[in-house]
Amino acid sequence: MLLPPYQEACNPGFCDCPFPNSIEVTNHKGHIPDLVGCQCGEDEPGNVNAWRWHATDESDAVVTDRDIIFHPTYSQGTAIVRGEQALKTNMVHFWEMRVITTLAGTDVMFGIGTESVNLGQFKFHFVSALGTNAQSWGFSYSGRIQHCGELLPYGQKFSQGCLIGVCLDRTRGHLEFYLNRRSLGVAYTNVPTDPDVKIYPMVCSTAAKSVIRLINCTSQPVTLQLRSFQALSRQPLKLAELRQMPGLKGILQSYWFLAPPIRYSRNSRENELDLGDEAVLSNSKQRLRRKQKYRETDDAAVDEDDLYANAHKITLRSSDSGDEEHTASVHEMCDEYFHYLL
Repeated sequence: MLLPPYQEACNPGFCDCPFPNSIEVTNHKGHIPDLVGCQCGEDEPGNVNAWRWHATDESDAVVTDRDIIFHPTYSQGTAIVRGEQALKTNMVHFWEMRVITTLAGTDVMFGIGTESVNLGQFKFHFVSALGTNAQSWGFSYSGRIQHCGELLPYGQKFSQGCLIGVCLDRTRGHLEFYLNRRSLGVAYTNVPTDPDVKIYPMVCSTAAKSVIRLINCTSQPVTLQLRSFQALSRQPLKLAELRQMPGLKGILQSYWFLAPPIRYSRNSRENELDLGDEAVLSNSKQRLRRKQKYRETDDAAVDEDDLYANAHKITLRSSDSGDEEHTASVHEMCDEYFHYLL
């Protein structure tokens, strides 16, 4: 008896709005984004310094306003599209994209890259383009991240209907990804902070007729106020109290991306797990790889904020029976986390 092949669980969409299936997309003769009427989560109040995608002949992609249609006829390689403007230093940048079509094929990635990235380099090659070298950082739809050609486990697989958020702190050099408005933790801490290095938002895809839509983008200067709200975003109860204060409502609106409003689909709510479900590390080998990732150099210091930003990635311990999972004490979990990170 043949067993069905193992299929990795895929994160459900952000909302319950209808999306076209693969056959509908393939047979559609018009503008593919017109098949989707969903506007859930788009244009959140507080967005500033909005940008759009950069249209170029280097990539096999059609850019219309905020939509990217990769390989509109058929795919013969990897297309890379970047934002129209560089992300300034001394600012925290956040942008969010909706996956309009089903993701398949070699890879679809979201991330950033410097001006040295050749957008047409892999036009005739099927590769995971973002993160192949030191000039870019990428988050794959398979749930992995890549930089300098090294793929690492990071989150859960995702596809159509999901929201992918990217947060870049150009003061600290931190890069963080969000899936359906839930932070997956700081992925990298080695993004250049040098103002002479231009960094752009980027997306790449090998899938024919795959569509990605930019739905939110904002940039905020790094101030004590922003850092304060970053700290408060880790304390939902305190943040909820602040939301009730009229004088702080406008300020919180400017920093909405630090604790974005969540609207889960019914399917997502029914399968809700712990906070770290997308980023949990399953074994010691993976934990060791993440430990190495955070150490860019032997004498690198670990940022205290980074410890807190990634504290939800502590693995659950298994009982001796191997069947039941139980949570260790808070002290044991913290000891384990700081041990493998430091």
